[in-house]
Amino acid sequence: MSLDLRPHLDLDACVEHLQHLIRIPSVNPPDGGPDVAAGRDPSGGETTAARYCAEVLDGAGIPGEVVEITPGRGSVIGRIPATGPATEPPLILLSHLDVVPVDAESWTRDPFGGELVDGVVWGRGAVDMKNMVAMELGVMLALARSGGDLRRDVIFAAVADEEAGGTHGARGLVDTRPELFHDADGRPAAAAINEVGGYSMTLGDRRFYTIQVAEKGIAWTKLHAAGTPGHGSMPHADNAAVKLAAAVTALAADQERRPARVTPVVRDFLHTLGLDEVARLAESDFGAATSALDASVSDPVLRRSILAMLRDTATPTVVHVGKKVNVMPGAGEAEIDVRTLPGTDQAAFLAHLQEVVGDHASVESVIALPPVEWPADAEIVRLMTDALHEADPDGIPAPMMITPGTDAKALMDLGIPCYGFAPLRLEADVPFLSLFHGHDERVPVSALAFGLPVLADVVGRYALRDLDGDA
Repeated sequence: MSLDLRPHLDLDACVEHLQHLIRIPSVNPPDGGPDVAAGRDPSGGETTAARYCAEVLDGAGIPGEVVEITPGRGSVIGRIPATGPATEPPLILLSHLDVVPVDAESWTRDPFGGELVDGVVWGRGAVDMKNMVAMELGVMLALARSGGDLRRDVIFAAVADEEAGGTHGARGLVDTRPELFHDADGRPAAAAINEVGGYSMTLGDRRFYTIQVAEKGIAWTKLHAAGTPGHGSMPHADNAAVKLAAAVTALAADQERRPARVTPVVRDFLHTLGLDEVARLAESDFGAATSALDASVSDPVLRRSILAMLRDTATPTVVHVGKKVNVMPGAGEAEIDVRTLPGTDQAAFLAHLQEVVGDHASVESVIALPPVEWPADAEIVRLMTDALHEADPDGIPAPMMITPGTDAKALMDLGIPCYGFAPLRLEADVPFLSLFHGHDERVPVSALAFGLPVLADVVGRYALRDLDGDA
């Protein structure tokens, strides 16, 4: 007997869940006050969002547990257990509830309004990643309605604090409540479906669907510059502002010179996209590779993403120095977003950065999280590929490495492979990549209408005991 989850899906409810979640200002950090949340109070937002999801799950007969590693920083875990003995380890539907701050004046619409206008849902989190929370909720509800026999537990995990490393979310849960990601026999989940991959992108006249199988490592870093304070009217050479500026400038120059390294996942990804020339040139002539990329890819954000897949990066993002115009500062600090390729020794790379900045500043590692790689030929990736082919026969699945980090790094400690697959079919003119952490974040309902059944097909084929003849 074959069971199709699609008749049990409710797209309208999925859209309503997304709108409701957007209207909860679960901004990270929550202690930034109304300035980071368009005038709202973001404190406790993650817990409010977790409770909303728990109520939706509870209404379908799926117990939802809200877990607060820290008060106000809530995550929610729900589980549909296997029907009878679990013959396979669990599947996790993973997402995060927190969003980054907004600059409300730069938005066309209310960032936390959750407005549905001309078939598009607007608001912070529409892309990153409350759309996935809503779709995974929709799949959980469909599973409950279907009454299908599950050969493995299906675990819904919508967590806090992903945008800041997961200490109050996935990382904290892995450290303190690892059983949440195991079955009754103590087996960790066989796989997790996570964020970022699954969306479509158009190059020329071809449409590709990314499937995330790897991600770069993170080594968030601080530069500390020390100087001699004094009156601004009497300059001297030991100026912390000048030294910090020199250190940041040196890092930027070093980034321009950094050699490329094409990992196997990225090489295969570029081949699928028809960008073999970029891969061939990258390690020998990065400038020529960049020119080849410019000639083939019109989207500047996609070009930047591909270039970042080819090198370790160190990007200055925050600079603090000085407090008053007539006071020479005695200290300054800069924050550097370091991302490393699989195979890079992070400690050695930070030592290299210290050599680059020299005596101008000291380099301090703040957070170090490793790269992640999982097999691109895994069963669940095959199911994702099959579901995409059936939904869009002209689309081309493309396993890839992403340059951001996700909660996959936390679940990796339990040996749980995480694959990015939030399927969305997007028109070529939708600037999807630029909407991550950007202004006017939004997602078309048509993209959700495509993605919800595709995600349900993957979950059903992986978890249902009798779908398509599975034993």
